[in-house]
Amino acid sequence: KINQFDLDEVFRQLRTNIEFSNLDQNIQMVNVVSSTPNEGKSTVSANLARICADKYSNVLLIDCDLRNSSLHKILKTSNASGLSNLLSHFDDSTSVINSSEIKVLQTKSGKLLYFLSAGTRIPNPLEVLSTHRFAKLLEVARNEFDFIVIDCPPIRACSDAIPICNASDGTLFVVSSKDTDKKIVKQSIQELRRNSARLMGVCLTKVEDFENKHYNYYGYGEDVSKKKRRRLK
Repeated sequence: KINQFDLDEVFRQLRTNIEFSNLDQNIQMVNVVSSTPNEGKSTVSANLARICADKYSNVLLIDCDLRNSSLHKILKTSNASGLSNLLSHFDDSTSVINSSEIKVLQTKSGKLLYFLSAGTRIPNPLEVLSTHRFAKLLEVARNEFDFIVIDCPPIRACSDAIPICNASDGTLFVVSSKDTDKKIVKQSIQELRRNSARLMGVCLTKVEDFENKHYNYYGYGEDVSKKKRRRLK
C-alpha cells in the first residue's frame, strides 16, 4: 500500500520531469489531458499542482473542463463561481490572482494553492475557450503566477482541450493502464500532434501497485480565500 510520502515522491519526480522536458524553454503552464473520462487526469492535475506549490510561491490550478468539472469535488470546495464567471467580466485591467473567483487553498504542508474552478455551466465551452478573452486571461495569469496547471476535458469527448494545448508550454497526456484501449491512445496522440500540441510525455495511472483507493487523499486543508492573500512582490 502506497503511503503519502511515496505518493508525494511520485509527483515530485513528475514535476522534475516536466521541468527538464525542454531545457531550451521555461515550462510555466502545463495542461493535463486524457483520451476518455475516468482515467485519472484530474487526480494527476490536483496532485501535480499541490507538489508544485511546495516549490513555487504562486501556483494556479484551473479547471477547464467546463462540461463535466470535478476538481472542486476533489478539493472539497465550491464551484458556485469560477472560470466561466470570471470570463464574463474579464478585461485587460482584471487581475486574476485578486479576482473574487479565485479560491486560496492551504495544503497540509502549509503552502498556498490558488484554484480557479470551472464555474457556472455554459452551453458553448469550445467557443468560450477559443476566444481572445480566454487567451488574454492566460496571458495575465502568466504574469501573476509562477506555475500554472490546467485540467482539460478528455480529447476524445470533445475538442475543448485543443485551444488550451496551443496556449500551454506543454501537454501531459494521462493514460489509464486498466481502462484505456491502445488504439484510442494512439488516435488521441495523433490528434494532439495534428493540432500542434506540445506533448511532453505520458503519465500512466491505475497501475497495479497504485490502486485507485490510494489516490483518494490529496492533502488539502481549509479554504483560506477569505484570509488576506499574498500579493505579488
